[in-house]
Amino acid sequence: MNVEHYVATLPGLFWICLIAPVFFALIGIYIARKLIEPHKRNPHHDIAHAILGPVATIFGILGAFIVATVWHQYEDTSLNLHEESNALRSLYFDAEALGPEYTKQVQTLCKNYREAIITYEWKIVQQGRDTLLADAIIAKLSKLYLLYPINSAKESIYFKQSIDNLTKLRKYRELRIEDSCTGLLPLLWILFLLAGTTLVLVSLLMISSPGKTHGAMVVLLAMLIGIMTFAIISLDFPFSGFTKLSTIPLENIPMDALR
Repeated sequence: MNVEHYVATLPGLFWICLIAPVFFALIGIYIARKLIEPHKRNPHHDIAHAILGPVATIFGILGAFIVATVWHQYEDTSLNLHEESNALRSLYFDAEALGPEYTKQVQTLCKNYREAIITYEWKIVQQGRDTLLADAIIAKLSKLYLLYPINSAKESIYFKQSIDNLTKLRKYRELRIEDSCTGLLPLLWILFLLAGTTLVLVSLLMISSPGKTHGAMVVLLAMLIGIMTFAIISLDFPFSGFTKLSTIPLENIPMDALR
C-alpha cells in the first residue's frame, strides 16, 4: 500500500484536507504580520501583487489538468466495472445454450464468482491488494469451455460469444484490481503541492491589506487547495473513501439463489 492509498483510507479525510492547510495559512498570516513592520509592508505587497497572477495561473492550469486526469480515470474504472458485470451476465445466460450439465456448472461458477467479488474480494480491492480466489473460478470456467464438445451450429455461436465474454471478464477484472492500487505520479503531487504552497506564501505578502481582508483571502486560498487535494485523492482511488464505487452493477445481475 503506497502513501497516497493510506491517506485515501483515513477517516475524516475531508476535514484533514480542509483544516490542515487553513491551520498553516493562519500561522503564516500571524508570522508575516508580526515580522514585517507596517512601514515595510507596501513594497512586499507590490511584489506579491506582481507575481500572484502568474503563480495563480500556473496553479490553476496544473490543478485543472490533474483533476481532469483523475476524473477521467475514475470514469474509466466505473465503465470497466460495468463491462465486467456485463461479461459475467452474458456468461451466465449464454450458458443456457449448452448442455444441461455444462449449463449448471457454468452458472454455478458465475454465481461463485459474483459471491467472491461481493463478499470477499471487494474488501481486498479496497485495501489495494489482489486475491487469487476469483482467478481460480475463472480458471475453472476456462477449463469447462476448453473441454466442451460443440454439438450444433447454435451451440457454436453461443460458445464463441461465451469465450469472448470470458476473455473480457478476465481483462476487466485485472483492470479493476490495477485501478485499485495505482495512484497519481509522485512528480505530479510534488508539482501540485509546490505550486499550492507557493501561491499561499505569495498571498501572505499581500500584507498592506487590512488584517481581516488579508486573512480571509489567504484562508480561502488554503481551503480551495485543500478541497482540490481531497478531490484528487478521492477520485484517484475509486474503491476507497468518499467516492468509492459500489458493487451494485454485480448485484443487479438476476442470478437465482445467489445467497
